[in-house]
Amino acid sequence: MYTEITNTHIKELAKLNQKKYRALNNMTIVEGVRIIDQLKDYNIVFEELFISDPDEFDLSQYSANKIFLVTQDQIKKITNTKTPQKIAALIKTVSIPLIETQFLIYLDGIHDPGNLGTIFRTAAAAGVSGIVLSPDCCEIFNPKVIRSSLGSVFHLPAETHEHNWLKTLDTTIVATTLENSTNIFELKRPASLMLVIGSEAFGVSKEILQIAKHKVKIPIPGNIESINAAVASGIAIYHFINN
Repeated sequence: MYTEITNTHIKELAKLNQKKYRALNNMTIVEGVRIIDQLKDYNIVFEELFISDPDEFDLSQYSANKIFLVTQDQIKKITNTKTPQKIAALIKTVSIPLIETQFLIYLDGIHDPGNLGTIFRTAAAAGVSGIVLSPDCCEIFNPKVIRSSLGSVFHLPAETHEHNWLKTLDTTIVATTLENSTNIFELKRPASLMLVIGSEAFGVSKEILQIAKHKVKIPIPGNIESINAAVASGIAIYHFINN
C-alpha cells in the first residue's frame, strides 16, 4: 500500500514551497486534515499523499495515485511548516475557467495571501459565480492562500485578466472606494454584476473607477479609517447576494 520515499523526492517536493517551482510543475503541497478532507469532498484526486500516522486515517476515503508513509520531520521538510499535521498531499494546480458570469468579483491588486484566501472562501460559501484577479494579485496557489481559503481555490472558478478586459464585458461594474461614492446598502444587485475590490494599500485603480457604473462604500460610523479588504469583501458579497 505504501511507497517508500527518498531524500531526493523530499527535496523536490520541498521546492514547491517556492512560487517559481509551483508554476513550473503545476503542482503544490497542501497540509492538514481539514483542508485535505475539504478537497476530498470536492472530488480532488491527490497525486501523492503523505501520512505520518496511518492509524489516524482511513485511507480508503482518499483517492491518491501514491501513498507515502513518512515521519513528522519529513512532512516538516515537505511543507515548510513549523508544526505540521500528520497528513499532507501533492495536487495539481489547475484553475477552473469561468462559466457563469451572473455575479463575479474582480480583485485589483490583493497582495496579502490571508486576505485573498479569505475572499475566495467567502465567495465560495456565498455562491458567487467566480473570481477574476488582476495580474499583480497574490498567487492563488500560495500555501497561505490555500489554507485561508480552506481549499476553495481548487473549487471556485478563477481567471486572471488585465484591467482592459473589464471594458469588453456586458455587465454592471460596481467598484468599492471611499471617494465620491454612495452607500453600498442603497444599491440593489444588478442583473449581471462585476464587484471590484481594491488592494489593501491603494484601493481600486483609477482606470477601473473611470469605467465603473457605480462607486460604493461601506459606511464606517466608528472612529477608524478603513475596513480590512477581506472583511469588506464579505460584507459587500452578502449584501448583493441578499438583494
